[in-house]
Amino acid sequence: MENSIFDELKNVLLTYEAPSEYFEQLRSSGGLDSGLGEIKVLIGVPQNQNYHREGDVWTHTMMVVDEAAKRRDKVKNPLGFMLSALCHDFGKAVCTTVDDDGTVHAYGHETEGIPLVQRFMERLSADDELKHYVLNMTELHMEPNIMAHARSRLKKTNKLFDSSDEPFDLIQLAVCDGLGKLPECGDTEEFLMERYEIFTEIMSRPCVTEKDLKEAGFHFNERMTELMDYAHKLRLAGLDKDDQLRQSLAYARSVMKIKI
Repeated sequence: MENSIFDELKNVLLTYEAPSEYFEQLRSSGGLDSGLGEIKVLIGVPQNQNYHREGDVWTHTMMVVDEAAKRRDKVKNPLGFMLSALCHDFGKAVCTTVDDDGTVHAYGHETEGIPLVQRFMERLSADDELKHYVLNMTELHMEPNIMAHARSRLKKTNKLFDSSDEPFDLIQLAVCDGLGKLPECGDTEEFLMERYEIFTEIMSRPCVTEKDLKEAGFHFNERMTELMDYAHKLRLAGLDKDDQLRQSLAYARSVMKIKI
């Protein structure tokens, strides 16, 4: 994709009050054929009417992009956020199925879309950080709302936020995904923001380091990563540093079979 097109997309996504107007104009003029094929193929892809009465995947994507434009000034990566809103359902173009009774499914579209988003972003930009952000957001975009509706345990939401490039932005994308459809589903933000505040507080606390483990007698460098991963899980579970250290050492003795 030419840099001029990337610059134009960047301008649209970061300045238009309703970016959908630009994409609708491209659709009418045939402009989607010029390097925007992953977006064009969303036209006509059906959705489950129990959750998406607004129409096809194109319509939903345009609604989500416009919702995202309302929140782009508050996120940490505005361009990546807007691109994620544009790309988040690319996978529906390749995994949507229709049952004999007409019921539409798009199981796994958040992961099936990764190669499409990768291809799109490779053409769009050489910025590896931007590409990783958009891929990460695409893969995780379903999880926040699923967890909010299930009222998932704190440990599970902490793990999700920890796996996200920008957990605050991920929450905003999920909220936009819920608002950018009919009927709207905008009831998850309060739960998710409460969990995000807890997550950020937990991650601000002191935590076990490699130095702490070595000072406690753990000198097996080749297995340090394994033990640090376990300590990190304890951190995400909300344990304080002393308990992290104590339980990590117990894990080293009982599970890793290391004498300390």
